[in-house]
Amino acid sequence: MGRNYKKSYKNTTEINTKPLVSIIIPTYNEEKNIDILLSSISRQQYKKIEIVVVDQSSTDKTVEIAKKYGAIIIDLPKPMFYSPPGNNRNIGAKKSSGSILLHLDADMELPKSNFIDNFIKLFDKEHRAVIIHEVDIAEGFWNKCKALERSLYWNTEMEAARGVSLELFEQVQGYDRKISSGEDFHISSKYEEYTKINSSKQVILYHKTGYISLKNLLMKKFHYGKTAKLFLNNIKNDQKKNIVIISLRIYLKNWKLLFTSPIYYVCMFLLRFFELIAINLGMVYQETLLKITSGR
Repeated sequence: MGRNYKKSYKNTTEINTKPLVSIIIPTYNEEKNIDILLSSISRQQYKKIEIVVVDQSSTDKTVEIAKKYGAIIIDLPKPMFYSPPGNNRNIGAKKSSGSILLHLDADMELPKSNFIDNFIKLFDKEHRAVIIHEVDIAEGFWNKCKALERSLYWNTEMEAARGVSLELFEQVQGYDRKISSGEDFHISSKYEEYTKINSSKQVILYHKTGYISLKNLLMKKFHYGKTAKLFLNNIKNDQKKNIVIISLRIYLKNWKLLFTSPIYYVCMFLLRFFELIAINLGMVYQETLLKITSGR
């Protein structure tokens, strides 16, 4: 993880100055968010864009809104249980026509009209994957603690690539459909085996995380924990240690936040502790379930 990661690369030469960009968006009941994202895409100065919405049987107006913006709609059945987003991204990629893929969530927004212009400039023969810096628009105390944590990850190994050439995506065989915890880091580590990953301060997006209760934050980590073992089994032992060490190093490096944002900074550590417990409980739950179903 992060072996070939660099903060940014300058003087890149584009592979194709006018490639088709396929924006892939998994959705389920996202009518409150999807219009903001699609509207920001429609305002882009760069027009060679196709939108691919992979919808899991939404019961609201998500699909209706997406069609209004000319999106390609892929209808999937609603899963009985939580479905990792990686597989839906794979399905979207297979239906895409672009040579560059951009994986977005429905609650995101492209803040500037030249976002895609700057985004494609980061691709060249040496750089076939791109990290996009995210600014969380958060509401509620614990979600603001989470937003503070995520803001510290800019230009570190704790960011993952959302942009990738179709060629490289197919080369690494897409997302591992079994992994829902760390799937972005897992696929980024696979990208790094074949390319350097680029980024730029000129390419950022808004992630409107809104209000999430502490219970829902921890439940999300609990569900992640159910597949965390699959992620850990697919990375090396030194990388497993690095995830923890790198995170702590990043937090301590920003110790001055103790004076500028003391409450959020201290509670960020507390939230991470709670999340660690939730992930481990998810792992124990899944292991216990497997033993029961296998009759052991």
